[in-house]
Amino acid sequence: MTIVVVDDDLAIVKMCEKVLRAQGHTVHGFTTTREALKHLSDGTVATDLLVVDYMMPEQNGFEFVEQAWSLRPALRVVMITAHGNRELVGEATQAGIHGMVLKPFTANDLTRGVEAAMEGSSPA
Repeated sequence: MTIVVVDDDLAIVKMCEKVLRAQGHTVHGFTTTREALKHLSDGTVATDLLVVDYMMPEQNGFEFVEQAWSLRPALRVVMITAHGNRELVGEATQAGIHGMVLKPFTANDLTRGVEAAMEGSSPA
């Protein structure tokens, strides 16, 4: 599976890359939504899943996901956040996000979030 990770914290991107690559996935990590959207707009690069932070300097995760879906409507999405509360989870569900992982998270938390997003048919 090919996964795009987007978080303004390089340490989070690197951790996600390490964990997901160890599971055999192809992973492309970005610290800006601009770079990630440029990558996604390249029609020759397959992408199955986005792992995206909710709070980023350029735009929030929901705004980014909407733009990503305009380029790749079938993308599955896992949102990662340190700001998890009922309202945000509800908003994610309504937006069609397939899973959420709360920061700080472990490798197992990330793995479970990715697996659930890819297996499930219903949002968050």
